[in-house]
Amino acid sequence: MSNVSKFYVGQSAVETIKVTENLIYETADYSGDYNPIHTSRDYAEKKRFKSRIAHSLVCEALTSKVIGMKLPGAGAVFISMSFVCLKPVIIGDEITATATIVEINEEKDILDIRVQCHNQRDELVVECDTKVLYLGSDDE
Repeated sequence: MSNVSKFYVGQSAVETIKVTENLIYETADYSGDYNPIHTSRDYAEKKRFKSRIAHSLVCEALTSKVIGMKLPGAGAVFISMSFVCLKPVIIGDEITATATIVEINEEKDILDIRVQCHNQRDELVVECDTKVLYLGSDDE
């Protein structure tokens, strides 16, 4: 029996994060990316978005969390990820990532999962297409 047989196309899971100033600095510390577009109010206010923006890594991590912890969860291994930033994410935004299975390869235990991240205004800010190898969980 395939590890992915318990999943179905259209199945989805959701995870949300609040973007805070502290999160921006934690991400900068973790990644080493102190680009002033993230960390300097004076710099960012003079640029296109008129505000500091979050690192793309914030939504990438949220994508990893929803896939690694919820759908499919424990046993998920990323094979590929195509990540597109459509709108800036700023401090104060609440970002909701919705992961949805779009295709299942039972022979290879691979799930194609699309993750869409929306802000609190329901604007699509990030879209990510992933291929995930599912090894199964301990309770299977």
